[in-house]
Amino acid sequence: MTGPASASGPGKAPSPASSSFLKEMVATVEEELRAGLYSTRPASVDVPIGHRTPWKEALRAGPSRPALIVELKHASPGRQESRLAALPPERFARLCEEAGASALSVIPQPYAFGGSLEEFAKVARATRLPLLFKDFVIDVAQIEAARTHGASSVLLLARLARSGDLHRPLVELVSEAHQRGLETLVEVHAASEVRVALASGTDALGVNARDLGSLHLDLRTALPVLRTLRKDPRPLVAMSGVEGPREVARYASTGADAVLVGTAFARASDPLGFLRSLRAPRTSPGAAARPAAERPQP
Repeated sequence: MTGPASASGPGKAPSPASSSFLKEMVATVEEELRAGLYSTRPASVDVPIGHRTPWKEALRAGPSRPALIVELKHASPGRQESRLAALPPERFARLCEEAGASALSVIPQPYAFGGSLEEFAKVARATRLPLLFKDFVIDVAQIEAARTHGASSVLLLARLARSGDLHRPLVELVSEAHQRGLETLVEVHAASEVRVALASGTDALGVNARDLGSLHLDLRTALPVLRTLRKDPRPLVAMSGVEGPREVARYASTGADAVLVGTAFARASDPLGFLRSLRAPRTSPGAAARPAAERPQP
């Protein structure tokens, strides 16, 4: 691969001198699309799709509050120690199910994250949990790849709609996912992205505490956005910055129905114990994070 992806190599973090991580990722995905990366088919076509618990149901009816979405990735560009000791796909799926995770997330992006579509499909075959295709999606071809490799939901970035980097309007990409039997999670970071996310027709909303331009963790921006979106009836996911139970409780008190944990899980010496430490019973005080009039029934 040439251009932006060759600067650091697949699976490596972008150069700290990069003006914007997100711009670099969009340029890389454009190259991957031209190279046909997302046109590849899984080694086996029997990747299960229809037997999973619906995404929205899983985030609200799981054994803990907030629900846990556990992520598989091999690198974390937002960290100085970017390389992670990721578990093999099948073991990852089994361990997360044993720990009581409500859903899984896999980053299939080779550049900066060390993932692959093949690895995504392996996780899909190994679990019945809802599975999020967490890529930098700009084109329908990526949504089709998510379907063929066993995803049940797709991440879409409201920020890319505002920057004009999407090949189709955000609402159309959401529709394309729905036509393929996939649910969507539209992610925002700042208040300026909320309106386009709410109007997209997405199934769930996510707030990423990490600014994907600078890769800085910015809770002062993210937490007010969480408080704003808690009024919406759709499931609300808090993303980034989870190091332990303290952050989970903080996100729950702000209105999150679910939290996504990735880097801290990959770095844990006891991954199973770490995940279990994050789980709070659904009767915990966090369950009252949304006012009763606003909190939808599962």
